[in-house]
Amino acid sequence: MTSQNSMDVIIAGAGIFGLSCAYACARAGMSVTVLEADKVGAGASAGIVGALAPYTPDQWHAKKQYQFEALVSAEAHWGEVDKLSGQTSGYGRIGRLAPIMDERTYKLAHDRHQEAKVNWRDYRWEVRAEDALIPASAAPMGVIYDTLSARLYPRMALASLVRACRRLGVEIIEERRVTGFGDRMVFGRWGEMRGDAVILAGGYEGFHLLDYHFGTQMGTGVKGQAAILDIDLGDAPQIYADGVYIIPHANGTTAVGSTSENKWGQPSGVDHLLDEVVAKARAICPAIRTADVIQTWSGLRPKARRRDPLLGEISDVAGVYAAMGGFKIGFGLAHKIGYSLADIVAGGDGGVPRSFTIAHHLE
Repeated sequence: MTSQNSMDVIIAGAGIFGLSCAYACARAGMSVTVLEADKVGAGASAGIVGALAPYTPDQWHAKKQYQFEALVSAEAHWGEVDKLSGQTSGYGRIGRLAPIMDERTYKLAHDRHQEAKVNWRDYRWEVRAEDALIPASAAPMGVIYDTLSARLYPRMALASLVRACRRLGVEIIEERRVTGFGDRMVFGRWGEMRGDAVILAGGYEGFHLLDYHFGTQMGTGVKGQAAILDIDLGDAPQIYADGVYIIPHANGTTAVGSTSENKWGQPSGVDHLLDEVVAKARAICPAIRTADVIQTWSGLRPKARRRDPLLGEISDVAGVYAAMGGFKIGFGLAHKIGYSLADIVAGGDGGVPRSFTIAHHLE
């Protein structure tokens, strides 16, 4: 990455994408100001699930390679952030279990075991006859276990990243909503701010800025609901089954989630859909069957129009870039996306898969 010590970068949004871009730009020697419409982490980045899980190791392509590199480098990244901040992100590479329900999945699992040897290098995708965490009734043909998956606690990770950014000299200004942008500038009711580069990382609400500019809907919000259970599973593997994640957290709790609601009435608040998710989780993992729900969460996660993250330069506006749409995979990719955007701002190509580009989303 080219060091651009004289560059002033403005970032709109203090969620995981915005702060990851801020961290990477500051590490490259740039002067960074982050504008947040509400409070830091007011959107989906203040969630509680924190599953960092890979795509399957077969049918390899650029997007899978990018995600693989992100997951492999996450341990060193969060270790660095936590050391600088003096706080913990709750990161841990604990692996993942997934029950095998039918013969087709069983065969695919064995095929992917072989593909992982080539594409995942030092990380494994294994087929096991059983695992103590999942009863045979919930895994009639065994389980898949991978060693690449990890966890972190999103709120703790965001707090650690905020402190690390500030120690690198990043200025974070809350309650500064951006309502529009132009060449190398953003503006709102408070006035305008200019820099050498602008990165739009506004989460779900940030899509409205792009909608107006491109004249089409660039993304939407998908509601998620999740819960924290009062049980310590230590460093047991996370579980993914029937659309539900069970994540043992480093602070002695266990997260369960989440719903994916494309249609919703209230963006906040939990309801019977979360009850159904918790009930599924208890059936999958008897160890949590009697654990009390001690916290719930709901929020809108940003999904770009073609699902993949939406990254790169807005070609008809000088010096303005986007880093948006991390639906379900945001925390796993955020630090690599931050470094990609820092490289793009400095004149590189960022190594971004084509499916992540604005041009792809507009096709």
